[in-house]
Amino acid sequence: MKAWRKRMAYGLTVAAAAVAIPLAAGTASAASWHDVAGGPEMYPNMAACKADIPEAKKHYKDATCVENNGRVSLWALY
Repeated sequence: MKAWRKRMAYGLTVAAAAVAIPLAAGTASAASWHDVAGGPEMYPNMAACKADIPEAKKHYKDATCVENNGRVSLWALY
């Protein structure tokens, strides 16, 4: 009877680890890029956007400017 209880305890421990490890790994890599500002009224050109990167890096992990179809946007890494 004692051996059965040990097996159950080990089995539950292994099952809990099998669930917890992928969940922990998934949340650690959850950083993603988001469009935080942009458009012709905000950034008429790439230079104007790049001027805001140092300030954005104070609040986010990283920042970059992207031009898409003539629209310049500031993207930040959360």
